Amino acid sequence: MMRRAWRLAGPLVLRAGFGVLAVLVAASLAFVLAWNAPGGPVVALAGDSVAPGQVEEIAARHGIDRPWHQAWLAWMGRLLRGDLGMSWREQQPVAALIRERLPLTLALSVSAAALAALVGIVCGTVVAARAARWPVALFAALHAVPGYVVAQGLVLVFALGLSVLPVQGIADARDPAAGGVALLLERTRHLVLPVMALALHQLCFVALLVRAGVAGQLALPYVTAAMARGRSRRGARWRHALPNALLPVANLTAMRVGALLGGALVIEVAFALPGLGRLAVTAALARDHPVVIGAVVVACAIAWMANLAADLAAGLADPRLRAR
Repeated sequence: MMRRAWRLAGPLVLRAGFGVLAVLVAASLAFVLAWNAPGGPVVALAGDSVAPGQVEEIAARHGIDRPWHQAWLAWMGRLLRGDLGMSWREQQPVAALIRERLPLTLALSVSAAALAALVGIVCGTVVAARAARWPVALFAALHAVPGYVVAQGLVLVFALGLSVLPVQGIADARDPAAGGVALLLERTRHLVLPVMALALHQLCFVALLVRAGVAGQLALPYVTAAMARGRSRRGARWRHALPNALLPVANLTAMRVGALLGGALVIEVAFALPGLGRLAVTAALARDHPVVIGAVVVACAIAWMANLAADLAAGLADPRLRAR
């Protein structure tokens, strides 16, 4: 009984343990890089007109005067207790700052991932039935375009050219009294361009994967057998080939959650969105190391949870994976 329980839960426990270890290693690397970066945070905290002796006082107050390994051990002890520390710049808990900004980043990332999945699956399945190579070349070329270039192009077309969508921020400062459904609609309008800019890169990736997977499935005997039983080629493509091609696509897409969060950082800066990415960039410019490291920890934890969820979903969808 115990052996059977471990056979079922053991791989999940091991993956969870390795995931936690990976998050701690990434957080430690971020701590060491931030701690040893040139132009330490003391000058940024003290300002230009610092009085004699104030630098040492600020360094001692924030623990910057200690060797990096001692500071790392103290910080790791707080992290294992769930404490991300205090922001040097804002004088607020890092966890509170991240909690305030994280929902917007998650809304942006989840919306972009959903849009990319829906459109990418449809485009990839349609392209798989065509012998022309130019759609594949088009998706590959669009996949190589940087996110900030896509963002600027969308701004030029929809904001400056057509004047139908807002450019920056999450709400209209000219209507601060908006609330309820009006506020929701206004925030949705502000997120349309950022979601489109973030989704394009992932959309092309999904479309190329689905196209390759469906094309490979169409060449297998079971699809030929389905068409021999009277199923049309279009029906075989959508009913048989596509479901079997989606499993590796889901796994590979989940592995790109980190890239999606990194793209969200660029998009948030481009559209002046008050999300986690913009918070990390502002903190990095101000040398607010606790906030930068806290953002890295949260981003790594989200990526790990997404990969773990993808593995669980794959096991539920494919009995062959549960048997391993």
